[in-house]
Amino acid sequence: MLELRNVSKTYVTSAFSQVALDGVTVTLRDSEFVAVLGPSGSGKTTMLNILGGLDRPDAGDIVINGVSTARYGPRDWDDFRNHRVGFVFQGYNLIPHQSVLSNVELALTLSGVGRAERRTRALRALGQVGLTDHARKRPNQLSGGQMQRVAIARALVNDPDIILADEPTGALDTETGLQVMEILAKVAQDRLVVMVTHNAGLAERYATRVIRIRDGSVVGDSDPIVAAGKAPDAAPDSRARDVAPARPASSGDGGPGRDRRGGRRASMGILTALSLSFNNLMSKGGRTALTAFAGSIGIMGIAAILALSNGVNDYIRKTERDTLSSYPLTVSRVGMDMSGLMGTMTGGSDSTQGASGGGEEADASGPIPQTALVGDLLAQVRSNDLAEFKRFLEGGTSDITRYASAVQYGYDVTPWVFEEDASHGVTQLNPSPLSGPSPRAGERLSLSITPFGSSSFSELASSRDLLESQMDVVRGRWPSSDDEAVLILRPDGSISDYTLYNLGFYDLDAMSDLMRRRTGGENVELPDDARDFSYDDAMGMRFKVVPACALYQRNASSGTWTDMSDDADYLRAVIGEGITLKVVGVVRSTSAAGGSSMPEGIGYLPSLTSRLIKDSSESRIVQDQLAQPEVDVFTGRTFDDLQSEQGRTMDMSSLFSVDEDKLRSAFSFDASALQDLGRLDLSGISLGPSDPTGTFGPDLTGMSLDPSVTSSILDADALGRLVADAPRFDVDAALGQAAADLTDEQRDAIAHDTYVLGSGFVQWMRQNHPDEVLADPSISSDALSRRFQEYVSEDATAREVRDDLDALTETTLQTVVDDAMQAYLTRQFVPYFAQSMQSLMSVAAQTMTTQLALQLQQQMAQATDSLSVRLSQVISGQLQAQMSALSRALSDGFTVDPAVFASAIKLNMSQEDLASLFANYANADELTYRANLRRLGYADAADPDLIKIYPKDFPSKEGVLGVIDQYNQAARDAQDEGRAIQYVDVAGTLMRSVTSIVDMVSLVLIAFVSISLVVSSIMIGVITYISVLERRKEIGILRAMGASRLNIANIFNAETTIEGLLSGVLAVSVVYALSAPINAAVLQAQGVSGIMALRLADAVALVVVSVLLTLVAGVVPAMAAARRDPVEALRGE
Repeated sequence: MLELRNVSKTYVTSAFSQVALDGVTVTLRDSEFVAVLGPSGSGKTTMLNILGGLDRPDAGDIVINGVSTARYGPRDWDDFRNHRVGFVFQGYNLIPHQSVLSNVELALTLSGVGRAERRTRALRALGQVGLTDHARKRPNQLSGGQMQRVAIARALVNDPDIILADEPTGALDTETGLQVMEILAKVAQDRLVVMVTHNAGLAERYATRVIRIRDGSVVGDSDPIVAAGKAPDAAPDSRARDVAPARPASSGDGGPGRDRRGGRRASMGILTALSLSFNNLMSKGGRTALTAFAGSIGIMGIAAILALSNGVNDYIRKTERDTLSSYPLTVSRVGMDMSGLMGTMTGGSDSTQGASGGGEEADASGPIPQTALVGDLLAQVRSNDLAEFKRFLEGGTSDITRYASAVQYGYDVTPWVFEEDASHGVTQLNPSPLSGPSPRAGERLSLSITPFGSSSFSELASSRDLLESQMDVVRGRWPSSDDEAVLILRPDGSISDYTLYNLGFYDLDAMSDLMRRRTGGENVELPDDARDFSYDDAMGMRFKVVPACALYQRNASSGTWTDMSDDADYLRAVIGEGITLKVVGVVRSTSAAGGSSMPEGIGYLPSLTSRLIKDSSESRIVQDQLAQPEVDVFTGRTFDDLQSEQGRTMDMSSLFSVDEDKLRSAFSFDASALQDLGRLDLSGISLGPSDPTGTFGPDLTGMSLDPSVTSSILDADALGRLVADAPRFDVDAALGQAAADLTDEQRDAIAHDTYVLGSGFVQWMRQNHPDEVLADPSISSDALSRRFQEYVSEDATAREVRDDLDALTETTLQTVVDDAMQAYLTRQFVPYFAQSMQSLMSVAAQTMTTQLALQLQQQMAQATDSLSVRLSQVISGQLQAQMSALSRALSDGFTVDPAVFASAIKLNMSQEDLASLFANYANADELTYRANLRRLGYADAADPDLIKIYPKDFPSKEGVLGVIDQYNQAARDAQDEGRAIQYVDVAGTLMRSVTSIVDMVSLVLIAFVSISLVVSSIMIGVITYISVLERRKEIGILRAMGASRLNIANIFNAETTIEGLLSGVLAVSVVYALSAPINAAVLQAQGVSGIMALRLADAVALVVVSVLLTLVAGVVPAMAAARRDPVEALRGE
């Protein structure tokens, strides 16, 4: 039984209030057909909505089966409408995008009925209204009467206790209306049917009870219940129904209890919500497609960025895997953390003194913050104990062979390679004259800034398996002994002309000159000497290899060793005894290998290096150096002295020897120049009887010179001091700004060659023009310049030195260096030497003059003792004049023979020895015991300079790193942090840097593209809100059938979820579709495969992100839909 007790309802607007129901009290039986009549606006529909729980009264109570609904909650009313009430609306209110069958099933779906039972009961309900054949049609394919019968079937399908019909025939013609009334009358036989209508005829004809309402009050009731809880005699067709009592009002939640049909609350499953939303979207396919496309743009951009990022990172990782052999893990004697070093150099240091924080404004009044860059840089550098690490690797505990295909130990030993045929001249191939400075004196240089800086001779990897995995033998075989080698071609099977120059196939000297002139700015033409290079030519190549120690010869006089690498005859003899290196095979990189551990050129076995080390260790010069670790074998001085003096002083007395006899004979005196001066004019003086001849003069025949006096002035010590005090060639002052472009090696070499030219020029002048050097100290600079040009053009040694100087500098500096050097030699060195010699000779002449004067004075004193009194007054004036004339005569009569004088002074060293000595002194700061051994090609097999570890594959690389970490951890555990190894992973460091850059760029691009996601999310929210407005009627229908607010929200959440799913799938699909042609194009153009690689996990994640974004965007519209009043929603169009 359903009761309304004093129910009132008023609709209030801003302008007025409308009373819809005013204290209505009415009781309805469980089984009767009640027709509610009244004019429009009398409150009929309001009462119907209150009876069905769609609307709430302002006052009064609704009693269901004796239970008040005052404490009903929203879920209780939802259950009441779903299980016990069926609505039939005047406008049918069918969901247009659902089929007839789905419309009828909807109430059962909300009740939680299974799919099979739901289908059976829906078809049975349609059969009751005669529409079984129309179950698959859409509502717009039916007539008005058919749609109304569908609405009745929908109301009946859940077998409700109450049918509420609002003007069910109002939109139908008479005949169709009668058919609908017949159906309702039949339904009313076993349940309560309440029908609101304007048609009094139909009401009187079909209804068992007619209630009239006017102005919100019941004004008539044809069959009222006379007492509460008791009805008059029931109509013949009425019968009691078994209605389950409602839950008592005092129950915990105030709800009506669950329905007897299964005990379920009304609830819409997620699949139902998805089905409703999907059908709605498909009914608006065009808009759905555009919305999905608009929402996919942002996801599409991110997917494309991720695909490119993944593809590039995959390519980087593949490159790293393929280059494991080319860039193995390297442990050098001095190691550095490349990652930390790069981070420090790029500003990654956190060590800042006095910094106030990067985000704060700088304080101009305080100190400027200092970044501890030096400390950070030094912290990345570490000296590695490779001998200890080698013992660890070979000790059996490292398990390195499990992960590494080869462990190669490198030594700083350079094989000196020459052309085998030295009959037409010695041609050095390695170290290449094109690759930079050489350790030997006088080595030709090429500008290191050119791209031609690599040697064409290199040591092969020690593992044959590694070599065979990287390279194929094109001709011949792999070498098997230390005197065999292979020629390594480029991956495409070619060889560069640069390599052929370095191998002596083309003229290496011509190439060196060509490079020097071109880098100096000259326009040059390539020599027209190109010719075919065949495999037969390659297989016929022969070279001579000598150890570095063989280039030095012992100086018997000084006990030191001299560099003989500039002596062609000496080199021919050494080359003749060298190792003949034969090419026995030609190889090239395999097509599958992404990289090779060997560069283009000649590859020789590690056993050749071992042989060179053995030869060097057994040589006398190395034995001498090992026996005297404190003494430099090249200069005979201690390393401490050399490093402290920096080569600025030397013992010049050991460089020269003086022949005293020749030196004495070089000086002569013309005594006849003094004969006329030895007589005085005494004719006017009477000497008296004591001297009857009347003459007076000293006896000059007894006068002589003591040669020991002059030899002490011109001895070896004096000449040594003269050479030592000669002005030095100041490179910086002479060259000015141009000196800034020179390296330290070039500065030292220029200074050395200047000394060689100076000493050679003086010797040449003594031999060819001694009169100009020693007799004429005032010779002009122009004259000296001309003599210097003659010296350079005539003297072979001078030309070689000039060639060395030309090779030291660029063409743009050669003129500056030539002018500065010539000015130094002609204006400083030679004039100084000539002037200094004149000064020495002047001192010697003065000394001899003084000696003669003393002897003459002694004789004059003896001759004039007896006559001094008589003659003193007469001859004193003449004697003084004679003494002055005597001094001048002595100076004019003293002569020196320059040729004899030059031959009296001899150098104790050859010009080559002297040049080598000067070079050693000039490089004194680089002379150490270890550097000398390295220079001589000596190495200790137990103490390598480099260790290369070749991982078997990319996963094994982590195992190798684990072995190194194990060694380092053991060192730390032993409190020996200095023993820890710092390795260099060039490929890994570079690839990680590139990967981080790619990731950073990807993040930036994703951040920009994410803006489109925000825009699309807003758009989805707007579109969803429009959908809410369009589906207001559907919201009212669902709420009338018992759907809760949450169910309504879920419908629109499902709609946005589907939109997001469609957008994500579309975006991912487009990216996958575009990946194939893009990858093909890049592969064709660049040879890189898979540049776009969107992983499945990323694709799924992007789809999920798309769904989440659209779901979030639709939350607000969904909540607005859930809060809509179902009554107002049903009224909306």
